[in-house]
Amino acid sequence: MLTKNRAVFFCLLFAATLVMADDSNRHLQVEGMNVYLGVIPAQLTSEKMHNSATPKEHGYHILIALFDSKSGLRITDAKLKATVGLLGVTGSSKELEVMPGNALSYGNYFMMHQADRYRIVVEIQRKGSNKKSIASFVYQRPKG
Repeated sequence: MLTKNRAVFFCLLFAATLVMADDSNRHLQVEGMNVYLGVIPAQLTSEKMHNSATPKEHGYHILIALFDSKSGLRITDAKLKATVGLLGVTGSSKELEVMPGNALSYGNYFMMHQADRYRIVVEIQRKGSNKKSIASFVYQRPKG
């Protein structure tokens, strides 16, 4: 039951992030796509969302939702890779996995040890294309 409640909370939190994203630095338009960023402390997510272990302290779940700019349809068949690091520092890179269930987004866990500004660079390769599109976000990790 607790896992189900966390999943519902997680989905609602992500949806709220998407609603606010248009007016913030969590939305970019890149090469015919609307790219939305969600960042959630790992403690608020389900422990079985990805193959990797869930980091407990300073772990954050990075979520990306993609939409076609013209049709507004969600893009669910792309390959994504994210690199997360402090501004000016080379970060760590991971593939973003398709989220389980009906979330239709991509995500993975990353460590953000300091309450500071991070660059989140997302490489997007749409199905049937060799071209990689880049979305680059700056995220301020809150204290605590």
